[in-house]
Amino acid sequence: MSENFDEVERKPKSGRRLVRDELFKIIFEVEADENSKERIKVIYDQYIVRDEELRPKLNGEELAFIEKYINGIQEKNEKIEKIISENMENWSLDRIGLVERTLLKISVYELLEEDVPTEISVNEAVELAKEYGDTKAYEFVNGVLAKVIKAEK
Repeated sequence: MSENFDEVERKPKSGRRLVRDELFKIIFEVEADENSKERIKVIYDQYIVRDEELRPKLNGEELAFIEKYINGIQEKNEKIEKIISENMENWSLDRIGLVERTLLKISVYELLEEDVPTEISVNEAVELAKEYGDTKAYEFVNGVLAKVIKAEK
């Protein structure tokens, strides 16, 4: 049962789901350019000013959430990548898709460093994987995160 992508009715995002979606886009941009990892602050600053009419209007609390996560992911990047790598079988970080790598970095950071219920973090990553990733991306992300959670207990 295949649906035409254009026919799928999408609910407008709001609240934390919208903020996570925007965070995903910023980290995705960083991950897409190996040289940009040192310029994450520049990419964030560009995000703030670019296409203000196209970018969702985010309040100060929402922007602070994004900035906190960006800074945390950058600061803990080496640890995050190590944990992801240790919990993937027959894959290396540089071989997985950009969507999957981005979502895993965000979720692993959140699981290790933030006070967010595990179910929420995993669910948000899986939903974004369904939206932006390949057909089986969400299964891969869910599987790796399940291993991370089990290993961290």
